[in-house]
Amino acid sequence: MGGVNHILQGAYAKAGDEFRINVTLQEAPGGELIASESVAGKGEGGIFSTVDELTRKIKTNFNLTEQQIAADIDREVRKITTSSLEAYKYYAEGRRYHNNGDYRRSIELMEKALAIDPGFAMAYRSMGMSYNNLGLFSERTKFIQKALELSDRLSDAERYQIQGDFYSDSEKTYDRAIEAFNNLLALYPDNTMASQNLGLIYYSLEEWDKAIQCYNLSVRNKSDFVFTYTQLAEAYRAKELYAEARKVLEDYIRNFSDNAQIRQAMADIHIDRGELDQAMAEAAKASLLDPSDYNNLMAKGDICLYKGELIRAEEEYQKLLQMKEPAAHALGLVRLAYVWQLQGEYEKARNAHKQGVGLAEMVGQDSWIARFANGLELMCLNSGDFEEALKYSQIAWESGERSEYLAGQRLALYGRARVFIATKAMDKAQRTADELKEMIDKGMFKRAIRYHYHLMGLLELEKKRYPQAIKYFESALALEAFGPLSKNAVYLDSLALAHYQAGNLDKAAETYGRIAALTTGRLGYGDIYAKSFYMMGKIYEQKGEKARAIENYRKFLDLWKNADPGLPEPEDARTRLARLKAS
Repeated sequence: MGGVNHILQGAYAKAGDEFRINVTLQEAPGGELIASESVAGKGEGGIFSTVDELTRKIKTNFNLTEQQIAADIDREVRKITTSSLEAYKYYAEGRRYHNNGDYRRSIELMEKALAIDPGFAMAYRSMGMSYNNLGLFSERTKFIQKALELSDRLSDAERYQIQGDFYSDSEKTYDRAIEAFNNLLALYPDNTMASQNLGLIYYSLEEWDKAIQCYNLSVRNKSDFVFTYTQLAEAYRAKELYAEARKVLEDYIRNFSDNAQIRQAMADIHIDRGELDQAMAEAAKASLLDPSDYNNLMAKGDICLYKGELIRAEEEYQKLLQMKEPAAHALGLVRLAYVWQLQGEYEKARNAHKQGVGLAEMVGQDSWIARFANGLELMCLNSGDFEEALKYSQIAWESGERSEYLAGQRLALYGRARVFIATKAMDKAQRTADELKEMIDKGMFKRAIRYHYHLMGLLELEKKRYPQAIKYFESALALEAFGPLSKNAVYLDSLALAHYQAGNLDKAAETYGRIAALTTGRLGYGDIYAKSFYMMGKIYEQKGEKARAIENYRKFLDLWKNADPGLPEPEDARTRLARLKAS
């Protein structure tokens, strides 16, 4: 029976304010009765102490000594959780909402539990994780910190859980979080929260096999937390194991229920494979299941963007701005910036990101400031406004430092080095690239070395050392997860340019064609996607393939018909197109 040696069965009876709990303990193989126990109590407040009394009685039936019983990690139940049954009821109900993805409702119930028992550590912990899943990371930090302050009243298991959650708040302390979660799993191998959150750390570090192992442990232990399944599917997608990813999601529907987030994850599988109509069909199912889910609105807009339905994409993203949740508004601004960036409307895109910085400041989210500043840095770099790019690099660094958001700091250094390369300040670029490498070497996210590889490739490209540049760019791409339609457009663009400058036009055209085929790999890099058609036009013009050159110039100009004035590419494309049509 799966390693079970004993079976405990119980019955609960209540008359008025009094109650009685009767239990029997049997051996599992033959059902032989070992002992029966009974306890009585009065009122809801007496349940926890009564359960403690019953627990002690049951332990004596295992022939444990008094010393063994005293040394056991179990503590009085009323101290482990709360002395209030009513508070515990709110907590248990809130956890059900959390596991189904309704984080606001879960927070409301935890607040009710804490109004009754302000010392309820696990309720603070749950609130922190709900805020985390809403993208409100400052609130997560505050409530997990409060839970940690109260954790001395908890069992070892709950204390390890809170320690793991606290230390996983920052990449700097992931090692301590891993230790805490492993300590918890050593005590209780079937603890699904520990295995889920340990999996999330490995997922964040792109250690896919370890993440898959942890998530699968949660699944085997019957976790009903929807994120366990969507994140497991995403880890399989990162390894291009699409059949396994789909099976995980189908298993959730079969074992629990249909769910909007599961349908979104199914849409992502289709996007990875370029099956955009099927992806939209799954997104439509998600909308029916939960019309208020802002992540699904975003996903629908993304699919429209990949399909070239830019007006519809903008309409979907605009809906996000009408929602109350701050994270929805932030996502709407980011995605609208992506639409405008794709069309060469850099000024509108920058304004959207600036609004995002203002929103982030208003809701007190430093990591959001870093993300928006990173986006502004990239757009200013691509549009040639290098002084502004350096300004936003500094903002991203400082806000990332305040929130211990190392990803934002890495991107700040990476972007700063790219500005120095663009302005021919090669010594500064090399020093900044070295600083970035040192930061990556000291940290736990080793695959971030791809940023350094890309910078080294750009430096080699400036020296016209094309084979060396190509090697660095290919090394950066090799560290990218997911399939060919998800590869980073920036790395592909540099690789294509290296082939072009080296005179290998066929290889350059092939690589620019890979950019033109991207789905998620061009999200946030729409201007690079658009300019890939411009570059293919130039290449086919040089190769004497007039029809293909005209086709690509037209695609580019159609995308950039409303581009900001003064950008060199549209004017050059129009001149070249007119000349080809006249010849």
